[in-house]
Amino acid sequence: MTAELATATFDSLAALLRDHPGVNAKLSQSSAPVMVRQLAAGEVDVCLASQPLPGPHLRSVEIRREGVLLAVSPRHPLAGRSEVGIPTLAGEPFVTTRPGYWQRSLLDRLFGDAGLEPVIACEGDEPAGICSLISAGLGIGLLPAVAYEAASGSSVAWLRIDTPDCHRVLRLVRRDDDGYFSATARSFRDVATEHFRTTG
Repeated sequence: MTAELATATFDSLAALLRDHPGVNAKLSQSSAPVMVRQLAAGEVDVCLASQPLPGPHLRSVEIRREGVLLAVSPRHPLAGRSEVGIPTLAGEPFVTTRPGYWQRSLLDRLFGDAGLEPVIACEGDEPAGICSLISAGLGIGLLPAVAYEAASGSSVAWLRIDTPDCHRVLRLVRRDDDGYFSATARSFRDVATEHFRTTG
């Protein structure tokens, strides 16, 4: 979860708790497979997902769509360019998340569409740390455009990727097999949808 996404999520949750003081809330960060399991087991009411969650009994609503950029160290040979194609990135070491998170899913899809396989230099479970590792020169990586928009004095250089459909879609996902959707979960959906659309 990027710092910007975390802030928007926390703001939405804070608004919900302010308007519904009797509500208890629990917030956790999970990979897509874990979210699917949690929803199926009824452990959570809603998930904020950055990639599609498969399942016959899941319903989702898109709340934000944003572009994804390539971040490189300012010392990287690509740093002076404004745009790059996937074939040019063949052999470049990537800093990314483990499978199950949106950065890795998007990276694998973009390279797969080009008939290539990405080189993974560093992978982890903490998406927010990717920018620091890129800045240190450990590799290059995919970051949402909102990270660029929020950066001031950024320690990485940003490039557009010359390929269609290079974006991240945020969705609120819930179970829809028994028709039950709590009033609290509905309120969070409404607050989060409005918040993300007005801050996007």
